[in-house]
Amino acid sequence: MNRRPGGRLLRAVVPVSLCAALASAPLWGVPPVRAVTPEQAIDAGYVPNPAPALARITIDDLTPRVLDGAGAGGQLAVGTVAGVPTVTVSGTIINVGDVPLESVDVRLQRGPRAPDAESVREPLVWSEPSFPVQGEFLRAAVTLAPGESVPYRVSLPAREIPGDPGPDLQLTEPGVYPLLVNVNGTPEGGSPARLDDARTLLPVLEAPPPAPLPDDDDEVGAAAPADVPGPAPVPLTVLWPLAASPSRIALVPGEAGPEPVVALTDGSLPRDLSEDGRLSGLVRAASAAFDGPGGGDLRRATCLAVDPDLLGTVAEIAEGRAVVIDEGNGSRDPGRGQPVDDGNGPATVDAAVAGDASRWLDELRALAEGGCVVTLPAAQADLDVVSAVGSTTLTSAALDRSASVERILDVAPVPDVLVPASGTLAPGTPQGLAAAGGTVIVAAPSTRTDTGLVPPTGVVGVAGPDGGRALTYSAAVGAALAATGERPENPRYSDPVTRYWLAVDTPVARLQDARAALLAPVIDAVTDPAAGDGAGAVAGQGVLAVPPQVWDVDEESAGSLLETLGDQLATGRMRAVPLTERLTGPITIPEGSLAADPTGAVDPGLADPFADDPGGDTVRRLAGALSGTGTLRSLVDTSDPTSADAAAHLDPLVGDALRAISEAGRRADGDGLTLETGTGAAARDRGATRLARLGETVTASLARVDLLTPGSVFTMASPNSPLMLVTRNALPFPVRVDVTVTAPEDITVDPVGLIQIPAAGSRTLQVPTQSDSEGGVRHTVVFALHGPDGTRLSDPVELSVQSGGYPVAQGFAIAAAALALVLGGRRYLRYRRGILDPADEGHRP
Repeated sequence: MNRRPGGRLLRAVVPVSLCAALASAPLWGVPPVRAVTPEQAIDAGYVPNPAPALARITIDDLTPRVLDGAGAGGQLAVGTVAGVPTVTVSGTIINVGDVPLESVDVRLQRGPRAPDAESVREPLVWSEPSFPVQGEFLRAAVTLAPGESVPYRVSLPAREIPGDPGPDLQLTEPGVYPLLVNVNGTPEGGSPARLDDARTLLPVLEAPPPAPLPDDDDEVGAAAPADVPGPAPVPLTVLWPLAASPSRIALVPGEAGPEPVVALTDGSLPRDLSEDGRLSGLVRAASAAFDGPGGGDLRRATCLAVDPDLLGTVAEIAEGRAVVIDEGNGSRDPGRGQPVDDGNGPATVDAAVAGDASRWLDELRALAEGGCVVTLPAAQADLDVVSAVGSTTLTSAALDRSASVERILDVAPVPDVLVPASGTLAPGTPQGLAAAGGTVIVAAPSTRTDTGLVPPTGVVGVAGPDGGRALTYSAAVGAALAATGERPENPRYSDPVTRYWLAVDTPVARLQDARAALLAPVIDAVTDPAAGDGAGAVAGQGVLAVPPQVWDVDEESAGSLLETLGDQLATGRMRAVPLTERLTGPITIPEGSLAADPTGAVDPGLADPFADDPGGDTVRRLAGALSGTGTLRSLVDTSDPTSADAAAHLDPLVGDALRAISEAGRRADGDGLTLETGTGAAARDRGATRLARLGETVTASLARVDLLTPGSVFTMASPNSPLMLVTRNALPFPVRVDVTVTAPEDITVDPVGLIQIPAAGSRTLQVPTQSDSEGGVRHTVVFALHGPDGTRLSDPVELSVQSGGYPVAQGFAIAAAALALVLGGRRYLRYRRGILDPADEGHRP
């Protein structure tokens, strides 16, 4: 079996030279990204080629999607002579070069079937010579100018047709077969050459029966004996993810007005919630599938996996909370998408957005009613980083959200389950999260047996302080599902040898690959002799389908996969196993452990954009931001009824800490192996920007509570003149702060202690002061503002106090009073005696 073609081996080792060619001075320890050129792609031996020099070929459709005897996915396939099914691939050929192409021909080829379910993705990186079963070249275009495209369509019968000497695909036994479409052509002025190729997988559940000889009109093919028992049905469990890439962001409380708002970085969430949006499509696809063939069993097999961060945000929008979308060019109305003047506060939520949010929640509640729900880590947070930070606040925000999910959906989530977004969890993380003893759902390579080997899928008993259990799923199935949609990823647990530039393949081809991976265990149950009596590993564990948490597929694609699974349940090839049944099932791998490194390959998703930054790495920055957030929470005066909205203003700050370490997109783009090819670059940039902004937001929020002085110099009119001080609170909720005083020995300033400042207001303090100094002396009194937890809130205020000289001033005052009394008495006496005072000349009565 050709499982490691030479071209693929070259691809696995040569990218080091490509990295050297692409790399330059790193920013914060992460190399910059540059587009790969055709020359670099050739030198690296990439298969498939992400940068063909002359032409690109795509697969846009495959018929049938599943070959099941003489039918296709429960329907009769289009046949040729004697009803032998025809396999048809169609797509597009594009001239991506700068020279015309002549004699553009296309051919369908097939490689050997995958030996087992775990090897199903290996042929996707095989080179063209590994597909020896070939059809004939068909002319797709006589000439193709630069930039032009042409559709193609190639077909081959599934197996030999008696009397027809033409080629066929030789699909004579069940299996997952790789198909390749090869395009050749002649560049103007050059020689004929292979231009490009594209791959996909065809699952054959049952080989089509041989066609009868032309003179056998009475029978179509040999029928299987009726008394031969079929294989044991394969257990099926599906996690159906409902999550979105983090777009909510925290604002400085009060910055957008006194009322809490939902601030978003872009319009992706409103789009996802719209009638034609992704989230609406996922809910409706599941709902439709549950009403289709095998729908009742499919509902039992499916557990909705919901992101509490998404759920809480949508609930707030549905309740009519104002929405602000800021893409760096000012706020805009989320319904119309146009910039608006937000000088009078945040934009009022568009009625359509609120309506979409409310409708989506209603549809989700209907879907979840009476079914299984499991809570995902909020915002797809990296649980290993959450554990490293060691903050109970962050851990609770990431994991302790079951109550809010139940409040919104009216369904209690399955307890004590962790579903890491990366499909992996480091040893020690469950203990660090105070989740030891529960069950983690991870890919099989994320665990080890007691001898250090990767175990088959099942239930691993985790030994040591982490304790608990690990319910594992197939890395091949997980990787195939992660590769679907508009933003495919090579997950951390995937076999490094099977990683490639996923964007080379069309969403249609990658969805077909996922379909084949889901059905591969069913085919194994047919071909594995041990599976018939239920003793085989495949028959025992079956399929646990865990798509990526942010699954970027549309309604049609999602429904297509569910329809395929529903068909298998309806025919009895699969049987529904609820998630709760798997969680409580027996341990199949005792004394196992979590793996520190699932595959041994470099994981671009682990790169820390702040690794070499002087301001600290991600963990240190998170700890600082959470400390500041804790101070803000301690400021809230909970005894004041007007503080009721304080949590709504502050909770997004903790949520931002989780969103900054979201796993969403960390392994998208590029070749899945190197940072230099762009793997995870966009997600890293978003996370770094969000974390830096979080630190700035927390700092700015704390600065909204400060001290003011009426002047730089205060002159005491008496030894006990009070000092004047103003405390200001620009936050939209009342706060309690501690005012501390530092004064020289000859000035006594009464302690202020904890005081309350009203929301968006100020408070003037008169601080009793006693001066014992003599003579005119200037002193410095320092006032500082601290939170109840002791954190300094603002820079200290230094008040220059002029004091002393009180006896001299009093002497002058007494002397002046005595002189005034003497002069006044003298004048009165002279008046009584009739002696005219010169000052009264001309004023006698």
